[in-house]
Amino acid sequence: MYRPRRKAFGVALVVAALGFHLVTMALYTRQPDMFAAFTLFPIWVWGSIGLAFSCTAFLIFRAPLALFTSGVWAISILGLADETRSLGRIGKPSPEPGIPQRYDGRNVIRIVTINWSSSQNSFSADIERYQPDIIFIQEIPHPYRLRQLNDSLYQGKGDYRYDSDKRCGIIVRGEIERQIKNQVFRSQQVTAKLPNGRRVELLNLHLQPASTDLRLWSRDCWRGHRLNRKKRRAELFLALEVLEKSIIAINRPSIIAGDFNAPANDSVYRMLGERFTDTFDASGTGWGNTYHRRFPILRLDHIFVSREFLSVRSTVVTIPESDHRMVVSDLILK
Repeated sequence: MYRPRRKAFGVALVVAALGFHLVTMALYTRQPDMFAAFTLFPIWVWGSIGLAFSCTAFLIFRAPLALFTSGVWAISILGLADETRSLGRIGKPSPEPGIPQRYDGRNVIRIVTINWSSSQNSFSADIERYQPDIIFIQEIPHPYRLRQLNDSLYQGKGDYRYDSDKRCGIIVRGEIERQIKNQVFRSQQVTAKLPNGRRVELLNLHLQPASTDLRLWSRDCWRGHRLNRKKRRAELFLALEVLEKSIIAINRPSIIAGDFNAPANDSVYRMLGERFTDTFDASGTGWGNTYHRRFPILRLDHIFVSREFLSVRSTVVTIPESDHRMVVSDLILK
């Protein structure tokens, strides 16, 4: 009786692991809003549970198909995890402190984005060390900090704009020719003229704050995450609408950067479609998650660029004064 029970329990674990795999794959590929609380977590969180079931079934109960189930889970995690591609590029060139190095003989434009969220009186030296050409900052309380960084980096050859209502700031090496008002809470759009004479549209975003309710046993938790995602999608839709109307006649290169407050696999990014490229996804190296700085398990901060740009190097940098990590990307403007 004992051995049949052990075998039956092992088979039950394998069936549970396979069933959980099917459900998890369906939710992460389809991203339904009603399950936003589930897909908030990186897929390897749920994958570790599925692997625990299947590995236990093999190691303790020698259940049939346990090894197969473990392999299916491992392949699925590697295939869908956002971290896989950038970890696979470890050893390839990434942005280094100092003046950005040329790439294949061509000059690059260095972009950074950081959710500052700090009470410090001055910016971290890490921002200056990377010598960016364009800086997107969210949750910056006072414009004098932008002026301080602009003066320190560009010595009179830069420009900045600050939106006090939205606590967003953009700093550029070059000239900001106009600022476009939109109705999106905590977002900012400007037209900038770079030192090489090219003009680009810059959209600084800080989307709807993420829901932090993790009580998955509560109906309110699931409802809160669902509504939270819908609000974020509506904000991005409005911001993109303003951006597209402003560039439709001139087809100007565009950069969208900031704190999206959504994990990298979230359906909100599908709104950017094939028009924009996630620079870290295209060229990032290492562990790219940006939040929380002390234990980064979510990639909330992004730089997206239009087709006129080629992303050649990307990384994330820990900023001691912020609870987010800074995204740094080197781009070539075609």
